[in-house]
Amino acid sequence: MALTRLSAPVRQVLLVCGLATLAAALSVPASAASSVEARRAGDAVLVESVQQTKELDHGGSATEFSLRLPEGSTCPGDSLHDQWRVQSFMVPDGDDPATLSYGVMGPEGPGQFPLFLTTTTPLTDSLTLANASAGLPALIPAIPALSFVAFPPDVLAPGTYRVGIACTLSRQTADYWDTTIIVSRDADDAPSQLVWRRPDVPLSALEDDSSGLPTIGIVLAVLAAVALGAVLFLRRPSRHTTLSKETR
Repeated sequence: MALTRLSAPVRQVLLVCGLATLAAALSVPASAASSVEARRAGDAVLVESVQQTKELDHGGSATEFSLRLPEGSTCPGDSLHDQWRVQSFMVPDGDDPATLSYGVMGPEGPGQFPLFLTTTTPLTDSLTLANASAGLPALIPAIPALSFVAFPPDVLAPGTYRVGIACTLSRQTADYWDTTIIVSRDADDAPSQLVWRRPDVPLSALEDDSSGLPTIGIVLAVLAAVALGAVLFLRRPSRHTTLSKETR
């Protein structure tokens, strides 16, 4: 996917985000970061973005959804005192979420992405709720509305993915929650030409699905291309390399 030169305001925002993440990482004692142990803390459930008690089992690229974590889910510490962060991930099924390495724009491996808000902003380095003091488990806020509008056609390869939420300290994963979806191409879907489903849902169930882009419009599609372009730009090997991510 070709990428035009980023505007000065966009470069400034990305630079500020990068410096903030670096500052947070440097403020964490090495002993604390090295003691982090990753573990799968439970399931993330695909739900409607507004009525999060209602589960979703399939959708299109413009379908708004959220991930519901078990009630009372926490990170080992908070963001205010202990520098913990809440990340999102979408990685090939063969990748272990416990081993992911996070950068400014989410997980950094081949074919690995963050999840994106409906505004096409990546869900990365989010904050926990604040505690009164350091060293206490911190509640994770409700996950906001997400969608796959940020992915231009053909960027997200068809296949099985693990999607979820993780607590990180100095880029290292501690607790995480995830679920599995299957992504397929669909030329009739807009804007990303993809559909997704839980593994227990047959592909035939999506044939009559009307999920699409009825209200978001072309403007969001353009913003999506810019947002994902920024992610790929930050990870480019060199200025002459074609921007792409190969799924293992």
